[in-house]
Amino acid sequence: MLAVPTGSFLRLVLLSGGLAWACLLGTARGIILYDTGDALVNTTAPAGMYADSGWSYQGMYGDFLGTMIAPQYFITADHIGVSAVPTFTSVESGSIYTIDAAANAGIGFWQVGDTDLRIYKINESFSAYAPLYMGELEAGMDLVVYGRGGPRGAEVELGGDLKGWYHTGADGVVRWGANEVDGITTISGNEYLRASFSPVLGQNEATLSVGDSGGAVFVNDGGVWKLAGINYGVDGFFDTNNVTGDGLEFEAALFDRGGFYQGSDGAGWAGPLPDGSAGSFYASRISASALEIQGIVGVPEPGGILLIMVGAGLGMRRRR
Repeated sequence: MLAVPTGSFLRLVLLSGGLAWACLLGTARGIILYDTGDALVNTTAPAGMYADSGWSYQGMYGDFLGTMIAPQYFITADHIGVSAVPTFTSVESGSIYTIDAAANAGIGFWQVGDTDLRIYKINESFSAYAPLYMGELEAGMDLVVYGRGGPRGAEVELGGDLKGWYHTGADGVVRWGANEVDGITTISGNEYLRASFSPVLGQNEATLSVGDSGGAVFVNDGGVWKLAGINYGVDGFFDTNNVTGDGLEFEAALFDRGGFYQGSDGAGWAGPLPDGSAGSFYASRISASALEIQGIVGVPEPGGILLIMVGAGLGMRRRR
């Protein structure tokens, strides 16, 4: 289990309904949009300023997602475990690839150090794969995030004010959303990209929910969308009091955690949180492990002709 930064609580983005806990935190969970609760929105490849931002590299592995990173390799979250169905299906083309169960001396996969990153090898070959972000300047970059979790649920209110939306169960539909990297969070020595769920309309503002584990975070690096993270967790659980054992804790995407407590009945509560503090999601930072990843898959950076350039959206920036 993973430890958390002092004073914060995280929930891993696990199997639908699954939970894991460490120290004083919870664990994280599908793509939830601030703009809308319409389950049909953002279920096709991003266009405009988000064109070529990683959709073509996404594949379905069991109930979750993985990302193509070399001719015969894809990467996903370690905490989702091994799928009972040994295949990887391209989101874009529907092509089905079989996983090499004998890879890594029969282990069947590689865990990247002690991170939450896991790499699988396929028996066939991908026609294209994602370039990795190798730098250290993710903070402030635009991002696009992918997952298979459900859309937002009923409204969460406190004192008559809208604070966010309850999580729904994962529906397995591939969705995308956008955000901006706020900074880097260190948890038990490992680094994670952090993005807050800010109340901004019309920009596909997104956070995670149940079923988004293993999905990718791409950042726009000078007009090139590069893989920068793999979905790990979100802030939570929440409650209106700090009483343990009352069974009132809930999961939600909150753009304002003000007045709520964060933690769990089992591990304790922190709060009440200040007004205007948005919940965040976290993704395992690729750049911190890029050299080890390249050592496993044998592909140097950059990916040569496979770098995908943003077209009409070149130079555009999201505005908070």
